[in-house]
This record gives sequence, C-alpha cells and structure tokens, in this order.
Amino acid sequence: MARLGRKDRGLYSKLREGKAVWFVRLYHLGRESRFGSFPTKTAAREFYEKAKREQKEGLFFPERYRSAGTETVEELVDRYLIGHSGNTKSQRDERRFGAWWKARLKDYRLQSVTPAILEDARQFLLTETTTGRTLSNPLKTRNVKQPRDLEGGAIKRQPATVNRYFAWLRKVFNVAVRDGKLQTNPVCGLKLARESRGKTRFLSSQEEATLADALGSVYAPWARLAILTGMRQAEQFSLKWAQVDLGRGLVTLPKTKAGDVQYVRLNDEARQILQGLTLGNRSIWVFPSETQETHLDPRNFYDRVWIPAVKQAGIAWVTWHDLRHTFASRLAMAGHNDGTIAALLRHSTTALVKRYAHLSPSHLDAAVESVAAFGKGQEPAAGETATGTRQETFLDGTGSETGTGL
Repeated sequence: MARLGRKDRGLYSKLREGKAVWFVRLYHLGRESRFGSFPTKTAAREFYEKAKREQKEGLFFPERYRSAGTETVEELVDRYLIGHSGNTKSQRDERRFGAWWKARLKDYRLQSVTPAILEDARQFLLTETTTGRTLSNPLKTRNVKQPRDLEGGAIKRQPATVNRYFAWLRKVFNVAVRDGKLQTNPVCGLKLARESRGKTRFLSSQEEATLADALGSVYAPWARLAILTGMRQAEQFSLKWAQVDLGRGLVTLPKTKAGDVQYVRLNDEARQILQGLTLGNRSIWVFPSETQETHLDPRNFYDRVWIPAVKQAGIAWVTWHDLRHTFASRLAMAGHNDGTIAALLRHSTTALVKRYAHLSPSHLDAAVESVAAFGKGQEPAAGETATGTRQETFLDGTGSETGTGL
C-alpha cells in the first residue's frame, strides 16, 4: 500500500537552488547512516531497496557508498586540532601525536584505514629505537620528543606510551564517526598493548636532600614546592601571581588536565617558598623566562637543569612527575585515607590512589596482629571489668565495685 503523498520510508528531500535533491536514511548496526544526494526520488528509492537487500544478505558496507569517506587522515587530524583546546602540555601532546599520525598515514583515506594497518603502526612504535632525545617518525620528516635514558643510549617506547598514541587516534576517528564519515572506528578493533605495572617512583628523604644539593639554592626550592603541593610540572611553571593567594593559602588552576578549575592548598613551608620567589620578580609569572614576558619553558628547564642535576646526584632516575608521586606517597605514609589523598591530588576518584596502598602506616599491621592475639588472653567474665573488679548494681540504680580477691 502506497504511503500518503508517496512518502517512502527512509527517503527525504532538500531544496538546493530551488530544486529538490533526495537523500536516503538507513539504520545499520544500530546507527543511523545517511546517503546522497540523488537527483531524483526514483534513484534514491532504488538505492534504498538495494541497500536493504544487501543488509539482509550481510553484504552491506556503507563505506563503499560514502563520498564523505574520501577525506584523508591528514585532513581529519588538521580539522580535529583546530577545534581542540586545553592546557599548554595537552596542546603540545596533541600536536606531537597529530604530526606522527599524519606522517605515518600520509595519503590514506579514512575508509582505507584498517585494524591491520594500525597493527603495523603499533609494531613500528614498539620497536623503533633512538639515541638521545628524539625518536624520528616513519617518513623521517620530523622529530618527535621522547624521554631519554641517563646514559644517552638507544631506547624504545614503552607500551604505555604507545597506547597513548592510539588513545589519541581513537578520539580523532570518533569525530569522523560522529560526523557520519565513517561507520565504525578502526582503532576500536585493535587490542592495546599490555602495560607494565611497575613500582611508583618516589623520593626518600635522603634522595631528596642529595638532589636538592645538586639543584642548588635557586632551583631546589622549585622541586620542594612540587613535593609540598603535588602540582604537575606544566601547572607549576605556568603559574601567574594572580592565581596565588598567600593569605588564604590557595592556588587557583584555571586550566587543568581534567579541564575544570581546581585549587591547590598551600602549607606554611609552601607559602614561604612562594613568598621568597616574589623578591626581585616584576613579572606576572611566578617562574618567568629571561625576557619576563612569558613563563619558563618546562622542556628547556628539564634539559638544561633537571637532567644534569639528577646525573650529578647519582640517584636512581627520577622525573619531575615523580615529585608528585612523592607528595602522594608521603600522604599515604602519614596515615591519610584514599579519599584525602585523591582530593589533594585533585583526582575525581580514588582509583589511581591504590598504587600508594602499600605505603599505608602500621595501623593495618596492628589490626591483623589483633587477630592472632584473639582468645589467647584472659577475657573478663560477664559483669567484670578489665581491672578485675565486679560491678554491683542495686535496685535504685546506684552501684559499687568490689574486688574479686577480697
């Protein structure tokens, strides 16, 4: 039976320059897909009926019919980066990942990227080695920053780092799926590399003192401030004085990893360090560059000051982020619960705090020792106190104690 006004299911039209063009709406794998345009309603209906037959036979592949799928990976990455906003470190990571994937998937169309192609890229990321500071991309057109080892020898990316590359690419392809340019995200068909759950590195008091001597009187307070507050490197080095309230002991972070405004509490020692940084500082930045017009570049500081100081200290390799781990570890060792540690780290949940559980103080040991002691001592009889006296209660509600040995 024909529908009123020949309104066929899945067909709709739009006016373009005063003329109707037709489109097809289909549901495939639980998602709505749109195809077109078609010059006539008849052409749109024929495509719709053909697509429905292919769906029944399991032969329907939307990418074959999408002109939108001809967008290249490079174009998609550029489009994604234009709309991205975040803190300085986040933007730097976005550009770094984008440059690598644009080089690796150069001239690839969206619909031609398969899990097999991505698996090859992952193996390349896992096996590529470098000497020194940089890891080159597959086309050798650009260098991508990576941490180096202390000896300056050849290193490989860790599985956790490789997973970050693919987590980023998954976000980018999700944009293509959202915009109807892909039916499914090819990254979702790839199993991520297994990450090692190594020990969380934190500084002992002796290591901190040794590192402070190597950093010197100028830079040691900067590291101490990170240990006292748990601020990330980018958060600390991009601080403006307008964000610091020494009176209330608060630092306001308008742009954070979580994306919302967060607050850092300052103890007395942290306030004193910041107060000392005001001397001779006429910049709006707490850690200004030589020109005073911008804040100090964390990467420049890392290469110029931090790495030489760690080498000079002769301690096990420690990164700036390990100062944040030191902050959290000392909270755990002081007996604070997971909720308190998560709040001071500015985490939304306690999931990431579990790594410090083994550092909790000895009250847990005392608790399990009480199980061993249970039943081994003389327990007071009913109505008898632990001091060996019996409580006598009279009808008027008063009472007296009498010694059991008398």
